[in-house]
Amino acid sequence: MLQIGTVILQQRRRLQITQDTLASYCQVSKASVSKWEKGLSYPDITLLPKIASYFELTVDELLGYERQLSKEAIQHHYYEFASRFGKETFESVFIDVEEQVKLYYHEPAFLLQMSILLLNHHMLSSDSPSVLQKINGWLERIRNVSEDVWVLRQANSLQATVSLMQSNPETTLELLDGVIKPSIGDEILLATAHEQLGDQEEAMRVVQVMIYQNVIQLVGSSPLYLRLSASNPQTFNETIHRMNGLIELYALRTLHPNVCLQFYFSVAQCAALSVNRELLYPYLTKYVDICVHDLLPFSLRGDEYFDLLEDWLEQLDLGTNALRNTEIIKRAIIESMDADFFEPFRQDDEMRELRQRLRFGLEARS
Repeated sequence: MLQIGTVILQQRRRLQITQDTLASYCQVSKASVSKWEKGLSYPDITLLPKIASYFELTVDELLGYERQLSKEAIQHHYYEFASRFGKETFESVFIDVEEQVKLYYHEPAFLLQMSILLLNHHMLSSDSPSVLQKINGWLERIRNVSEDVWVLRQANSLQATVSLMQSNPETTLELLDGVIKPSIGDEILLATAHEQLGDQEEAMRVVQVMIYQNVIQLVGSSPLYLRLSASNPQTFNETIHRMNGLIELYALRTLHPNVCLQFYFSVAQCAALSVNRELLYPYLTKYVDICVHDLLPFSLRGDEYFDLLEDWLEQLDLGTNALRNTEIIKRAIIESMDADFFEPFRQDDEMRELRQRLRFGLEARS
């Protein structure tokens, strides 16, 4: 949205000139200047350089257009749109997202975060395949305009994710090069360098971040590994045993409840598919408990052990907040209990009680 009226009003007050003075300079009526400042009309395009020069601004500055968005500005756009997705139809918000992207089509960081925004909300659309196609176009655009290695790497990972959603695993393998490369271990080199420079706290911060990310990724990978090993009871049970140990050891229920609920839900899913009620209900109970008591309000954080994470978390592109509106998160959790694999258990007393507890518990959460 053009901010020219606000800019003209601010600049006129800064110079302490009247509407008459500006109108005389532009050879228009005082009423025209008044309408500009109220946003009821815009100056003729031929007047823009003249007005910009009068206020010693560029035309972009006069229009209120920032060519380069700061990280904070991108975060603001992301969370404003994420909030609207929880209150308005996907289609109405999507139109405004597209318009904003057109305005900053030259800005790879903005395209990247808007791609993440739509990836987190495309399921609300009545035409999800078209939204995924749009995301792919923006990610391809990043490849063409960015030279930032980190941005390009993230765009590549997102394109691989989109390809999986489009049931195109061949493209995912191609994008990810199809093989796992050995970890180079730059974090250890980085921490050692800080240690040799006498900065022990920074060295410890680097190691903490490395441990934190590895633990989260380890537990986060368990849902897929459980599905893959479901036909092998020994591996399946050992995976559950080890993940439970990690969750307790690192107090993940409070440190990162989201990764815990993914694990609990995946165990319940596998138990349901094998009609194993003895395994199903303990893990579905854990899932409901963590959703009701620990998940909301969601925020990435450290704890007594990970006590040097805060600065690093604040530096993340989208900060520490949840990437979806709270109401959308609640809705998705409640709908998770409607999954097809839970259908045979719908009339069980335990299932009825858990569904009710989940619904009432989430409604009581802010």
